[in-house]
Amino acid sequence: MSREELAEAVAVWLSDHDAKGREYAFDAGHLGKIERGVVHRPRQHHIAALCAVLAATEAELGFGPESSLLIPATDNWDRGSVLAATDEMARDDLATTRRQAVAALTGAALTRPLHRWLDPLAEGESVTSGGSVLTPPEVSALESLADQLHGWSNSGNGVLARKAVIAQLSESAGRLRDAPAGRLTERAMVATARLAHTAASMSWDAGIHHVAQRYYTLAVQLAKIGRDDALAAVVLAGMGRQCFDLNRPDDGLELVQLAQFGTRRSATPRLRAMLATREAWAYAQQGQVQAFLRTVELAEDHFAEISRSEPPQWVGSFDLAELHGVIGARYRDLALHATKQARQAERHISRALVLRDPKLVRNRVFDTIGLARTHLISQEPEQAALLIKEVLPVAAPLARGRVGVKLADFRRESARYATVPVIRDARAAIEDLSRM
Repeated sequence: MSREELAEAVAVWLSDHDAKGREYAFDAGHLGKIERGVVHRPRQHHIAALCAVLAATEAELGFGPESSLLIPATDNWDRGSVLAATDEMARDDLATTRRQAVAALTGAALTRPLHRWLDPLAEGESVTSGGSVLTPPEVSALESLADQLHGWSNSGNGVLARKAVIAQLSESAGRLRDAPAGRLTERAMVATARLAHTAASMSWDAGIHHVAQRYYTLAVQLAKIGRDDALAAVVLAGMGRQCFDLNRPDDGLELVQLAQFGTRRSATPRLRAMLATREAWAYAQQGQVQAFLRTVELAEDHFAEISRSEPPQWVGSFDLAELHGVIGARYRDLALHATKQARQAERHISRALVLRDPKLVRNRVFDTIGLARTHLISQEPEQAALLIKEVLPVAAPLARGRVGVKLADFRRESARYATVPVIRDARAAIEDLSRM
């Protein structure tokens, strides 16, 4: 059944089973809100109708008792508690086939617990003394695997890839719970933090925002215990990006500033540049033109300070192409408040496309869709449609995640040009892709 057909069947069932013969309004839009978690829990009569129409139980539809996926991350930042929470989270996620619709956390509920990252490690939380039963080859293999699985987050491999990452996360967390303190254990904690970060990114891409938040939080905690502030800052920046994607710039800005403050003495120029672009992201969404321009200039200054000998510190992929791509996309956000900024967006995104490694297909797809959306702001629908036509064959295998969301954004933003033939064709092609 399509979403429209299911919504219609639910509405008919509700009307047929109402003793007073009342008609109920239940449409595809409301069903979509339930699926995305905008509606935390539907009304009981809606649940009853969904169960009846789909011949399923409440638990099968994800409306049963809450699992650990919905419980806030542990407030205890000691190694045992964090590893136990990580293992439980991963195991529960692997066992879950249908999800309860849950909205992502916002405001203090999201950001306040993460301020614990700034506290020094208490006695018993450190893993820096004593020997270790972990062998160097074991830890090196885990680090290599974390690198490999992180690469999958940009591959669009979908559900199976995410499950593989989560399974390895559970295995690593369980293994480390009994490992004695030592430098090798510390390295393994950092590798496990990277796995949690990858699981968060994949969950975000799949639109499971509350689950992504749990993994992001666990990744920060694991990196903290592993004494890698740079990785924790990168994770916080990723969590901030999720907030920006959900149009919550205030929450995203707080997370990014937390990352900046926590690494104020240790961050390399590359990390400072990346964090500055994330800060600018918030200002662009808020329409703060001067703050945005000032922060973009700061990001470019930090990037110019990068030396060839600088260690990657988990942001090695933040190269010149990524700098232009992120700044260009943020100029596009700003252009929604100040239209004249659209030309700057076009300049930076076009530069990013020239510089991008051809192997980074997903990044190039995001750049191209972003450039097309920028041409819409500049009232150049024909150029926008040409870019969409060019990118759709490449974007099709990736369309189940955030790529599909960005294409849907283009379709929504291009509605005012729906009578232009090339836009009409592009919108129809996107609609066809969304039904696949």
